[in-house]
This record gives sequence, C-alpha cells and structure tokens, in this order.
Amino acid sequence: MNGFNSSAISHMMRNRIDSAINQRLDRTNNARDMRNISSSRPAETSRAEQVSFEEALQVANPLNSISLGVPNTNFNPAIDAAVTAASIQHGVDANLIRAVIRAESSGNPLAVSHAGAQGLMQLMPATARNLGVTDPFDITQNVNAGTAYLRSLLDRFSGDVELALAAYNAGWPRVQQHGGIPPFAETQTYVPRVLGFREEYALQQYAQNIDLRRR
Repeated sequence: MNGFNSSAISHMMRNRIDSAINQRLDRTNNARDMRNISSSRPAETSRAEQVSFEEALQVANPLNSISLGVPNTNFNPAIDAAVTAASIQHGVDANLIRAVIRAESSGNPLAVSHAGAQGLMQLMPATARNLGVTDPFDITQNVNAGTAYLRSLLDRFSGDVELALAAYNAGWPRVQQHGGIPPFAETQTYVPRVLGFREEYALQQYAQNIDLRRR
C-alpha cells in the first residue's frame, strides 16, 4: 500500500489551481476594464471557458504543453529546448520531464550524486551507456536519454505515471517486487514531489494561456 494519498494531493492541487485561475481571471478582467478595450465578447470571462483540471494538467495529450509556452522553471534556454525536443521525440509530457529534472538535479547539468548518477536527469553510468550517451553532462544527450528511459518505464507500467516515477527512483524490479510504490522513504517522498512540480508547471502554462486568449 502506498504511503501517500495521490487523490488527496490532486484535491489540494485542484484547490490551488481553482484559486489561481480565479485570481488571474479577476486581474485580467480588471485590466481590460481599465484599458477600456472594446470587444464583441462579454467583459467577464465565462467560467465555462475554463478547461477541466485534467486538461489543465495536460495529461490527455502529453504534447499540449508545447503549444502553451514554457513555464517559469528557471532553467537555461538550452535545457528548455532539450526538454521540448525530447518530449516530441518520445511522447512524454514536457512538464513531467521538467519536474523530473527539478527533482533530480535542480537544473544543474553538472550534478553528480553520491551514488554516481550524473547530469540533469541523474543517469547512472551503466544506464547512460545503454542509452548511447557519450557525455552525460551534455544537456541534449542527458535529457534525451533520461526521457527515453522514462518512456520505457511508462510503457512497462502501462502508462501509470506514479509507478514509472517510483521505478525511475528505486528501479523497476523493486516496483514489480512490491506490486506498487516501494516502501522506501526516499521513493515515497519522490513520487508526490515530482507530481507536484509537474502540476505547478501545468498551472503556470494554463495561466499563460488565459492571458494569451484574453489579449
């Protein structure tokens, strides 16, 4: 049995998203009133225009995030470009890739863990070699290989993001052995942490999209 309740996390994030959406809509409508911009549309943004929570997280189409711009990750442009390219190539949600990078290395391409994991997505040397990486500190190679590995885990666990993340952290044999997220403190913390980062980025992109639609 998992040590965290993913539905509770989603409920908490839903409240955060609803609050942020309403604040953004209010700011947008106030700005439009002050600018006195004439429009054929109603002055107030209809709540019916809001997409669902699931669409806001962009889980239905993993490539939706590309069309909504890049959230404020504090990553350098080379990382964002590598994430976008890897997302397209491997069909993995760009925000999920960003979230893994943030959790693994905080966006430091030169990061090395005590266990020897390297680069942005903290690839172990053997994994990197198996994925054809010649320089684990190269941004493009590391992100592409890490995303390819994440894709393989998603496929192994039938698209279950929580199990794929647990496997990324603890290894897929341990996930299979325990029939779910292993009862390791690090993994139990890692999975909701990455999911929270992904939701944060999706919220930022959704807010950006509201701004673009109302201009």
